[in-house]
Amino acid sequence: MFALIYLRLEDSSAYDHVKHLLVDEMQDYTPVQYAVLSRVFACRKTILGDSSQTVNPYGASSAETIERVFPQAEVVKLYRSYRSTIEITTFAQRITPNPDLIPLERHGPPPAVARYASPGEELQGIRQLLAAFQGSGYQSLGVICKTQRQAAALHQALATSGVQLLTEEFTTFKEGIIITTAHLAKGLEFDEVVVPFASARNYKTEVDRRMLYVACTRAMHQLTLTCSGEATPFVAS
Repeated sequence: MFALIYLRLEDSSAYDHVKHLLVDEMQDYTPVQYAVLSRVFACRKTILGDSSQTVNPYGASSAETIERVFPQAEVVKLYRSYRSTIEITTFAQRITPNPDLIPLERHGPPPAVARYASPGEELQGIRQLLAAFQGSGYQSLGVICKTQRQAAALHQALATSGVQLLTEEFTTFKEGIIITTAHLAKGLEFDEVVVPFASARNYKTEVDRRMLYVACTRAMHQLTLTCSGEATPFVAS
């Protein structure tokens, strides 16, 4: 809001040389931020995103919201999903339904929800999944947690050489096993994804639902959720 007020008072011609503006992850910007972009950049704009993948509770902008800020905009909605197999896409639709989505005709193993009696057993199950990945022929595995604290704790608990922790400070992406969060995994894709701590206690709010959807849709070929105790109702059959 302060930026918008400032621009109303000051000259905003500093970016007149920009010919085209590309904005990705449209759903994570607020209407006020779009008003600032509209004021600063008079050029043509391409704005991309998926409202189902918002992880910013203060953003959540849809195509309709953006149209109100840019009334002359031409809105093109893309429904074809190219990343995941039909089985993974169908599973993710149980979390956040999108009746317009058209998955690519590519099949693979169905996603699994592995339930364990205790956190210790779940940790051992995650170790086994990582070991199975090593001989799977896949090149990348993402272990996608809800929070950075969970990701850091899991990375320390696994204490395995070759397992990388992706953070806001260390964002170098390499093939192999990556532990990170749904927020940082946006825009990335992995041959295989493990979503740990997918319990009813950990994933329970609408923001949690969006984080879980983002995590699951990073998988191209194989997806496994793990939990100790009751699984989140977002993936209940």
